[in-house]
Amino acid sequence: MRLLFTIFTTAERSYKFLGSSGTTALTLFIRRHSHNYDFNQQQQNIGATREEARLIIRRLQKTILRLLRNPDFYNMATPSFQQDQQQHEDESQFNSHASRQTGRQDSNCRTCNDFKSWSKQQRLISNAQNAKEKHMAVAEKLTVKAQDADQQRDDCPLDKVRLGISTWGLLHTMAAFYSDNPTDREKRDMKTFFEVLSRLYPCEFCAKDFRTDLDVNPINVNSQKDLTLWLCKFHNRVNDKLGKPIFDCSKVNERWRDGWLDGSCD
Repeated sequence: MRLLFTIFTTAERSYKFLGSSGTTALTLFIRRHSHNYDFNQQQQNIGATREEARLIIRRLQKTILRLLRNPDFYNMATPSFQQDQQQHEDESQFNSHASRQTGRQDSNCRTCNDFKSWSKQQRLISNAQNAKEKHMAVAEKLTVKAQDADQQRDDCPLDKVRLGISTWGLLHTMAAFYSDNPTDREKRDMKTFFEVLSRLYPCEFCAKDFRTDLDVNPINVNSQKDLTLWLCKFHNRVNDKLGKPIFDCSKVNERWRDGWLDGSCD
């Protein structure tokens, strides 16, 4: 309605409808279309004819078209919008200045926002807090499980990893203390031991791989050096399949018999 009043007021001034009859007719015409004013009751007091009314309407139409084509029309027709926008910018600057003065954010201030915006902010804050608490709970559970795994009892049944570590320790220690000049019986017993182990090892898949490697790379039991070197290479082949680091076989006796040269095992 404010826009209509602006248009008709501008048209009225442009065509200088300052006469009493013309002004009355135009004003009543505006009221009829904007405020449902009872035009029929005042028609007796109007001296304008139908031709004058059509002329007024035709002039108004031309004026409206000219105004709509004017780029400055919207700035002229909506002053209240500019005032509201300027007021909103001033309030934003004031709130920003106040935030810098207090060193706190005002996004969570209920008195600084409408209820709908404030409620939406509260939901976002609540969802973020819930997500953070859920993440912390999951992390805590994983930490507890890791601690439980680390604190596993020593008298529990061996799994595949712990069985493998224990078995490698036994084999390397046996090879480390094998004779430098073994007898035929010692040689035969060591070969028999590895052959039996490859058939009776509790891990079926590991035992099968063990037998295959023995067929391709027969055990060397001629001396302690030969046996430890063969076993070290065999262990490295397994490590390579599992993606584990390769051990330096020149240090096999330091690792399993003599201890490290730096004295850390003394």
